[in-house]
Amino acid sequence: MRNNFILHFFLLISFFSCDQIYNVNQDPVVARAGNTYLYTSELAKNLPIFSSDTDSVIQAENYINNWARKQLLIDQAIINLNFEDQERLEELVQSYRSDLWSRAYKEFVVKSNIDTIISKEEVESYYLENQNNFKLNEVMVNFRFIALPSENIDLLEIKDKLIRFQEEDKRFLDSLSFQFNSYQLKDTFWIKKRRMIKTLPFLKETNFEEYLKKTQFFLVEDAFEVYLLFVNDFILRNEVAPLVSIENTIRKIVFNKRKLDFIKQFDKEILQDAIQTKKFELYR
Repeated sequence: MRNNFILHFFLLISFFSCDQIYNVNQDPVVARAGNTYLYTSELAKNLPIFSSDTDSVIQAENYINNWARKQLLIDQAIINLNFEDQERLEELVQSYRSDLWSRAYKEFVVKSNIDTIISKEEVESYYLENQNNFKLNEVMVNFRFIALPSENIDLLEIKDKLIRFQEEDKRFLDSLSFQFNSYQLKDTFWIKKRRMIKTLPFLKETNFEEYLKKTQFFLVEDAFEVYLLFVNDFILRNEVAPLVSIENTIRKIVFNKRKLDFIKQFDKEILQDAIQTKKFELYR
């Protein structure tokens, strides 16, 4: 509705200022810069929705002024730049246009032909073959924790469930999660040292080693909360990251490799097909 208002506003101005000009599709002209015309349809397409008619008018005027400025600069460039510069710019424009079309078509072909599913076997194989690429630059820890108010009446039971952590314990903790201030209860959750220190307020660089103990439970209390921490496992710096922590990264790597291989083969085949169908000939 607001766009219609703006278009009617500018059409009304043009009606009183000069004879109305249309293109072959009966699209009214809103502005002219040199020999280039801005039509109503283009203005409508580039106008977002604004909160008020005043905002819309201002933005429409800004768009028209920017459009005119660009067209006038192009006209001046054509007049003032020498032939060699214009020829070089035209080559760049054509190259950019060609690259855009080619890239868009390749993406279309890739989406239509490449299987996006990466099997577990492929992930594991890549992980085993490239372990040197996944060595850690800092300690990584697998843990679960719950932070809750110190007056919580279920504290002892929650503690026991967090330590034992069997299926029924997980369901119990999940049912009480609305009582927790924060928590992390995923078995597969691995986190690097710096992020773990940011996650748990009682952890510091100076005391981190005290909590680096496998299959150990810790209860830490401050003035506001009780923290229940169970450290399940950890991996030291320069050791290989656990697969579960980098599985998504590996899937992306494998897919991108598959994509690059496909595009390389596609580029080769498009020439071969063109030669066979006489669409491409090389004159020697």
